[in-house]
Amino acid sequence: MFRDKPVSHLIVILFIGVLCANVIGEALRILLHSLAGQGSIVELALLNYLSWSVGPIGLNLFILTFDFELALRFNVISILGLFVGWYYFKYSY
Repeated sequence: MFRDKPVSHLIVILFIGVLCANVIGEALRILLHSLAGQGSIVELALLNYLSWSVGPIGLNLFILTFDFELALRFNVISILGLFVGWYYFKYSY
């Protein structure tokens, strides 16, 4: 299955799939807030996210200060995007 497909392409395709799914999920969140209000059952089931973060890590250069943080947010829609990316990599690419 992976003989002619590099692993780097899999990582990029999965990343793009999850990124697109997060954009679609946030658009659905905005649409649901305007139609059904906050706290609807669909929002709680599909769009509640699990957050994982590392940081913030501060870098003080006496003149400038930088703060870095890595935060990942997963919900059902982003997991669906992960499966769509895998399917694309396996069968279409």
